Amino acid sequence: VVAKGARARHDEARNRRLDESEEPRIREVILGSRLPGLGNRLAMLLAFELALESAMRMREIYTLTREQVDLPKRTIYLDRTKNGNSRQVPLSTVAVAKLTAYFETFDAPLEASDLLFPWWNGEHKSKELRSTTSFLSKQFGNVFGAAGCPDLHFHDLRHEATCRLFERTKLPEMMIARITGHSSPKLLMRYLSLRGSDLAEHMW
Repeated sequence: VVAKGARARHDEARNRRLDESEEPRIREVILGSRLPGLGNRLAMLLAFELALESAMRMREIYTLTREQVDLPKRTIYLDRTKNGNSRQVPLSTVAVAKLTAYFETFDAPLEASDLLFPWWNGEHKSKELRSTTSFLSKQFGNVFGAAGCPDLHFHDLRHEATCRLFERTKLPEMMIARITGHSSPKLLMRYLSLRGSDLAEHMW
């Protein structure tokens, strides 16, 4: 890559974690701030909650349709993912409650093909997807900045969620990789940065 004049990418682990005070501040900004152009605040909040509860990527979230969500079985089926493989994402009771409350905000029940979120037009063209991702990245960047954590990015929520799966469950690495959609344990470990204080609780 360097020989061709391009810049080589460095394989760096992601270490940004949320602290206890940041989550409520972010929720407060989404629901109660006067940020201009924030748009559908309930949708913004649900996207934030799903990222933390499921470890889904931004695009996997904003392209969701109603038929992909099975609340009785507590799963979301993803047929279009970054690595090309479909997967079922299990939902926590928190995620189920958030989705249930969100669906109740609609005047009529969503049809199977209806999009959950308002930002994407449903076209799978690269241009449309890039545009939506860019727009949401800026929106959440504004939210995180207003909440006092300007170094936080939406993808860091996936990192946080992955770490929580290790901290809060007894699932083996390969099962967590199935949930998060990482194709190998090596890729999964890039996102694993458990807090020393949490690990200490498991020590003798």
